[in-house]
Amino acid sequence: MKDQAVVVLGCRIASGAGKPLAGAAGRRASAGAKIARERDAEIVVAAGGRGWHASGEWRVEADALAEELVRSGVDASRIVRERASRTTRENARFVARALAERGVTRVLVVTCAWHVPRAVALFRAEGLEAAAWPVAPPPSSLRARAYRVVRERIAMRLDRLFFAVLLTLMVACSKGGGSPDASVQNAKIDAGADLGAIGAAEDERRADLVTEAMRTSDDVLVRRRAARALARIADAPSQAGLLRALEDEDAETVAWGAYGLGFSCKGREDASVRALAARAASLDVEPETSAKIDPRAAIARALGRCGGSLAESTLASWTRGKGKSIAWREQAALALGDVAGRRGTLDDDTVTALLDAAGDGVATALYPFARAQRLNDAFDARLLEVAKKALAGPKSDDRVFAVRALAKAGEGAIPELSRVAIDTDATWTERIDAMRSLGKLGESGRAAAADALAKIVPNPSDAFAVLSVGGDVYGEIVAGLVALGQTPPPKATAVLSSLASLRAAGEAPLSLARRLATIRCTAASLLAHGAFDASGINACDTPGEAVERARLAALLRRPMVGPRRVAWVALTKSEHLRVREDALGAFGAHGELGETGVAAIAVALADTKHPGVVATAAEVLSTHPERVLVLSAKERRNALDPNAPPPPANPEEEIAPAVAKALTDALAFKFADDAIETRAGLIDAAAALHARGAKAAATAACDDPNQTMRDHAQKALHALGDSKTTCAPPKTMPLAKEVAAPHGGKLVLDTDAGTLTIAFDDELAPVASTRVLDLAKAGFFDGTIVHRVVPGFVVQLGDPQGDGYGGSGEPLRCETSPVPFGLLDVGMALAGRDTGSSQFFVSLGRYPHLDGDYARVGKASGDWFAVAEGDVVKHAHVE
Repeated sequence: MKDQAVVVLGCRIASGAGKPLAGAAGRRASAGAKIARERDAEIVVAAGGRGWHASGEWRVEADALAEELVRSGVDASRIVRERASRTTRENARFVARALAERGVTRVLVVTCAWHVPRAVALFRAEGLEAAAWPVAPPPSSLRARAYRVVRERIAMRLDRLFFAVLLTLMVACSKGGGSPDASVQNAKIDAGADLGAIGAAEDERRADLVTEAMRTSDDVLVRRRAARALARIADAPSQAGLLRALEDEDAETVAWGAYGLGFSCKGREDASVRALAARAASLDVEPETSAKIDPRAAIARALGRCGGSLAESTLASWTRGKGKSIAWREQAALALGDVAGRRGTLDDDTVTALLDAAGDGVATALYPFARAQRLNDAFDARLLEVAKKALAGPKSDDRVFAVRALAKAGEGAIPELSRVAIDTDATWTERIDAMRSLGKLGESGRAAAADALAKIVPNPSDAFAVLSVGGDVYGEIVAGLVALGQTPPPKATAVLSSLASLRAAGEAPLSLARRLATIRCTAASLLAHGAFDASGINACDTPGEAVERARLAALLRRPMVGPRRVAWVALTKSEHLRVREDALGAFGAHGELGETGVAAIAVALADTKHPGVVATAAEVLSTHPERVLVLSAKERRNALDPNAPPPPANPEEEIAPAVAKALTDALAFKFADDAIETRAGLIDAAAALHARGAKAAATAACDDPNQTMRDHAQKALHALGDSKTTCAPPKTMPLAKEVAAPHGGKLVLDTDAGTLTIAFDDELAPVASTRVLDLAKAGFFDGTIVHRVVPGFVVQLGDPQGDGYGGSGEPLRCETSPVPFGLLDVGMALAGRDTGSSQFFVSLGRYPHLDGDYARVGKASGDWFAVAEGDVVKHAHVE
């Protein structure tokens, strides 16, 4: 049989080296050896590159089959080992390549009888003349036989669908860039070298450097890293590799493939959704996975990112539970939260499916309600019913979704939220979210928040009770004050008066004094009802940031004219950056500031020592360009004379001169590479104003090494009338220095709130973890403040300037992953793709909208609930 090869397909290996193969692999090898001897076959292919742990050893299918063939009498010189494939489809592909070199086109495929139809079809699809030698399985149960039949039928349908989708996407992707040379793709490289090359490709954002040999390596770690790199690159040339990863038999590789497709499906949404849904169907007939990264979660969330009616209807079907496990239903519900967050609403059929699932005990089914901006009021009663049922259940990270959903259930939810807000058996995050939800339910909700707040405020005359403000009750009080709104209900007066008088006995520690001052001044500002110079504000603390924040909040409640305008100008010059930035940001909503506001914006644009101040001014210009256009004279003319000439044709002539000059100078200034919010904001502002030099600045930014800068540049050019220019992704990026020696470790922070720690894991985000730890070793974080705290949500720090706009000077590549953010998980702060630097955050609850959008770098421990804005990191060191 010189013109026909015998091909033995691999499967699970359960026997150690030197022992006869057991199970299906042994039966296949025995049958293959018998037919090879009978027909005197010159070529016997042992096919399969999957590795299995057998008797404590790692054995590759092709090697184990080859050993058994020799043991069964086949001449070793006639055996060809095909070790690159992971699936039957790949068996066919790589065997066809190997035989083509030998001029063989006919094969006799040896596999289990139930697998024959699909195996033969796939070998024929590769151009081979294929026949089969079925191997009878041992007696099995009806359930097992039915499982095999269903699996094979679904797999055959997926084969046809996969090839159709792959062809469609490959055609589309071919416009985005070429593929590497085939000889390089097929090269066999050492796994260690592969991992190094893949890491460089990921860091440089070069999909073409992730070769086919890497994507189909017999080392599962190489395949996972290849899929991870492509998922983080997520451009058009990545599509073919991501689709291949989606079909892999390794669960984590599948997860990375799905994640990347979800991030890069723009313009190919329906095709991506179909491919993802097809792979989901095949997972239904595969065993449960214990992978660190769940492919089911990755596939579902990818559908949510792609969005569209097809994705929503698919996810709604999964949520209903038709043929789906509880794990699938939970992930589908989270993905519908992604859809709701992007669309702002959900179809009524989807809402019904979610309520049904919540009634069945699927806790995550209530998450999308908090993400939606608007829903049909007809669902209020049912939503209230299922949310109350969920809250009556045992504590879990997902139970908080019921609290957040109640904010969309109408005023009927107020009694339940009031109960949770003061329930010591509820979690801290649940109590805070209950208070927050009350604030969203109109006047009645705010009144209930006032009642709840009164029950948790310590007695001002009890010195010991006042000390509790140094702990996590502080976050509950802050959330309650926010829930009262800008115009508190009358019944809040008593509790606000109590809070405005909250003081410690004697000299309080600095951290407690800061918290008490914040509470007193916030309460005093609310009691002032817009009177910025009220005695309560002036007396709430010594002059400083707390007093200035209270005064600004009062100013913003009324038109800023006369003395109020003078007070506002003073705050735009505050030494406290966050106060200054908040004051400047108010100009957009207070046009009555007129030329005074224009002058303040011009001064802010010129303050290049403080990138956050410049960024704030730029944001005002981009969102409210009319505030700085010299239009008053034109408007007066038109009001008096309808036949007055039109305004100047060139918008540049209308910009206030001081702003025009300051904007031009800021555009020319060399900000730090990681000041991307500032740099991008200036381009946005220049484009919104059609300022002189805007097009030149946008054109230059179109070649910036950073992808976010290029995105802003392209948008600006389109706004300026150049709709044809496309700012393509950078062809290459310089390697981050952290790539050379990534490492993990424990970061120990000595802060005003006590000792806090973070264990950094370098597996998912090695570059970011290394960056933070190396900065800590260099003393970078010593003396920095915690600049952002949202009780029950996040604590954020790592900015040396303390306003959230600063960094280390060097931007970081995104190392996002398809992993969830849970309580006390740590992530890198971002303002767009590849904009991280030195800032990181600690999650104080379960917030699925963070999943996949930020690099998760570690786990925090310590009393992070007690941390407050303004707390100082006295010293940071690494263990």
